[in-house]
Amino acid sequence: MHSTRPAKITSPIVNLGELQSRLTPLALIVGAVGLVASLVLAFNFQRFSFIYLVNFAFCLTMCIGCLFFVTISHLTRAGWNVTLRRIAELYAMCLVPLAILFLPILLPLLFIGYDGLYTWSAGGWSVHTGDAELRTQLQNLAHDKLPPLEQLKAAYLNSGFFAIRWVVYFCIWGTMGWFFLSRSLKQDQSGDKHLTSKMQAFSAPAMIVFAVSIVFSSMDLLMSLEALWFSTMFPVYFFAGSVLSALALITLTSLLLQRTGRITDEVTTEHYHDMGKLMFGFVIFWGYIAFSQFMLIWYANIPEETFWFRYRIDWTNGWGLLSLVLLVGHLFIPFLAMMGRTMRRNRTFLFGACIWLLVMHWIDLYWLVMPQYSRATMEGTSAMGFISIISDLACLIGMLGLFFGIFCLITRDKPLVAMQDPRLGEALNHEVH
Repeated sequence: MHSTRPAKITSPIVNLGELQSRLTPLALIVGAVGLVASLVLAFNFQRFSFIYLVNFAFCLTMCIGCLFFVTISHLTRAGWNVTLRRIAELYAMCLVPLAILFLPILLPLLFIGYDGLYTWSAGGWSVHTGDAELRTQLQNLAHDKLPPLEQLKAAYLNSGFFAIRWVVYFCIWGTMGWFFLSRSLKQDQSGDKHLTSKMQAFSAPAMIVFAVSIVFSSMDLLMSLEALWFSTMFPVYFFAGSVLSALALITLTSLLLQRTGRITDEVTTEHYHDMGKLMFGFVIFWGYIAFSQFMLIWYANIPEETFWFRYRIDWTNGWGLLSLVLLVGHLFIPFLAMMGRTMRRNRTFLFGACIWLLVMHWIDLYWLVMPQYSRATMEGTSAMGFISIISDLACLIGMLGLFFGIFCLITRDKPLVAMQDPRLGEALNHEVH
């Protein structure tokens, strides 16, 4: 008969401790060096701005997914994941300093009208990027002389309103992240069960606001790179990738912490099994949304929609190969590999699967963003030489260094698991049947 564990933390180490003081400066230094090296190797600010956007979106989507994990846990009164929820709360809190990392994208657009990244910040963006002469002529026209499409979208796609929207997004996410983390930490000290009720009550309206913010932020951050293109499925696609990457990040972080002797007794194989099932489910969900978006646009065959996919599945410019890699690597391989119960309960396999899914998520974002740079410069992937690849990797390492440095600064000596949550006993005794 299964014995019941008392609702008590038994791991000898439940915080980062001395690990935080060692990792934080190293991560921040690596981050700064990586971003500077990427900027130097990129040779031009336009290319750097695109690859910076890829890596910023990579960190942002993981944190957004973690915020959703926390919110939905309170909304559904989930008890099984209480011992994993604190990790998600700490990552969700990273959304506040990520607002600072958004400034290299926002400030050039806002103060100098930089249109190398978001072409809608200057007139003439409705003209194919290859016709530079015509676009230059349109840039000098008054607003009422621009093409009708530009006049229509100008009320929304302008730098001032763009900046206001992003202030609102970060305020929403920062408030949610702060509320959940601060109440959870307060409960660690007081054990007040009413704090759980407050977080649950807050989660319902917060989820509605969160959903609205995801819709518009996904369109602003990534879909508006090609201002002519539109897809009603894109926010759901963005959401699916965010949650999948967050699940992989939470699981990977827990596994790494346990390898250092932390929270060894609170997160068990049963928890990893359920996290594996969630990742498996969101792999299928991501594939379903990706196919639905492609199928609807292909079936409608509207030129204003199809050109976006046509460029990305064209083998002559090199992006068709990456599309195939994404299809196989992000859907088929994880689907087959994570289907079995035994594999989801194998921690070594799950460790590798989390890394694989995060790599595929980065490639997914790269596939969304970088073809726009190719269109703007009339270059395919064949123009990406060894130095360009090194620049891209340096930017990735730099952004991840800053990201994990921020995570360590936020975590400090905070417990890595909720110490006195009223559902702690349910989590410690969680068993998959």
